[in-house]
Amino acid sequence: MTIQLSKQPIAVISGGLPNLGSGLVCRLVCARGDPGKERIRMWLIDLDDAQLQSGLGLTVEDIAVLRTGTKTASPLR
Repeated sequence: MTIQLSKQPIAVISGGLPNLGSGLVCRLVCARGDPGKERIRMWLIDLDDAQLQSGLGLTVEDIAVLRTGTKTASPLR
């Protein structure tokens, strides 16, 4: 099998959209009472910040929400 990638530049939207946060984090925090999602959340909490940021693309705000379990968490400082 051969995969061909386009060499055309891709336009990037910068600053046009509000930061909505990670859908993954939102679903995990909102899914209280779901043992499967709670296990996933606990597994993610055990990862360090660098892994969550580079491996999963989470922001500092997403990580704070994931760790505290509330959508209104303030960013870690």
